[in-house]
Amino acid sequence: MPLFLLRGIAIVIIIFCLPSIVFSKSVDSNLVSPRSSISIDKNFKNDNDQSSYALGASLGKYINNFFIDQKRLGVFLNKNILLLGIKDVIFFNSKLSTSKISQILNQLEKRLLKLEKDMAIKEVKINAIQGEKYIEKVLMKKNVKRSSTGLVFFIEKEGKGSYPKKDDIVTVNYIGSLVNGSEFDNSYKNRKPLSFPLNSVILGWQEGLTYIKKGGRIRLVIPPSLAYGEKGVPGIPGNSTLIFDIELINIKPNL
Repeated sequence: MPLFLLRGIAIVIIIFCLPSIVFSKSVDSNLVSPRSSISIDKNFKNDNDQSSYALGASLGKYINNFFIDQKRLGVFLNKNILLLGIKDVIFFNSKLSTSKISQILNQLEKRLLKLEKDMAIKEVKINAIQGEKYIEKVLMKKNVKRSSTGLVFFIEKEGKGSYPKKDDIVTVNYIGSLVNGSEFDNSYKNRKPLSFPLNSVILGWQEGLTYIKKGGRIRLVIPPSLAYGEKGVPGIPGNSTLIFDIELINIKPNL
């Protein structure tokens, strides 16, 4: 997250500002132990130079991720000025006092927090609209049904035997995706079906799987109210309509 990166960058700069800089020229190379077993690249004179570069490259990658996140929020910070700040701090020549730096970073953090909140609200609204449009198109297809709860489903194969009850343990294979086509979960790729009590999962699954029997296949289009709502979960944005292709492999009582 951007705020985490912001704090991380500040911490790294503080570390670099400490008097006991590990790569200072005043450090006797004989006191550095143990020597690295990694071969020295031809671009560097010695192990300390190579380690210094690696540390800088790691910091650069960390900062670059921060810049990417800020661009997403519409904040375009100046990389050259940021590098100047790092250089000045390392050589104890900062143009700003410690208190001033803290004040500016706190102000930036508040700004980013507001932008993130505004963007999240906007994304939630967009996701809801996209989901509704997708459901409208799906309902125009043959044999697609919508229940009183709002669950949309298409039974590809009913299966045989009895329907599962809400407290049964079911074993399934499935593919989960968003309305934009991006896949967020796939048990086939994991090469292992998933078993769970039916009443332990989202409402869309609890209802949808009771429409098929063992060996059956069903496609569920689940509105946010029957899935993860406005908050969402990692990998699934808030107000997302979810699409699941599910194969019901087995049903057994939850004893």
